[in-house]
Amino acid sequence: MPAERIIKRAAVASTTSSVKAFKKHPSLSKPTSSNTTKKPTRPVAVDEDVTTVQPFPKTAEERENAVNRHTGRKVTPFQFQVYDLCAQIPKGQISTYKHISDALHSSSRAVGQALKINPYAPLPVPCHRVLDSKLYIGGFNGQWGEGEKIDNKRAKLYHEGVVFDETDHVAAETREKVIFSDFKVAKTDTTVSAA
Repeated sequence: MPAERIIKRAAVASTTSSVKAFKKHPSLSKPTSSNTTKKPTRPVAVDEDVTTVQPFPKTAEERENAVNRHTGRKVTPFQFQVYDLCAQIPKGQISTYKHISDALHSSSRAVGQALKINPYAPLPVPCHRVLDSKLYIGGFNGQWGEGEKIDNKRAKLYHEGVVFDETDHVAAETREKVIFSDFKVAKTDTTVSAA
């Protein structure tokens, strides 16, 4: 077996055992009370901005020439459809990848991929307001579950009044009030013109 493979396996094994030890630590166990709603404490984050407005192309010509500042590639019509729906989610409310994908007759994963590279955040396309279908905080900027980017998403939502429980799901007592799913899908022209 090549030496670099042995080193990689050893690194993975040590990381795995560290993670297992970390998860077993008694101070990190889940709360036992029946009410697991977090008190709204201010999350620590590097980027909690929810006010910056990015220029957003509205006309067909602007959209035809729009380039994603993160990828350097053209923004696709599907991505614009996702961004248009995401822009409808009001401050203080959330939606899910599934709600958006259902409105577009698409997949949750495709919606997540479009939002992962959203060049119009935090406004007018507030992708931090989109969670997974179980109302778990989900992903943000390509990161899932835990980490600095997720902390940023949590802080943005905190500033908008969204409360999470100890398991990073939207607090049960607020779910009815914060879920948004009333998307207005714009009709697209599907006719093909003769050249």
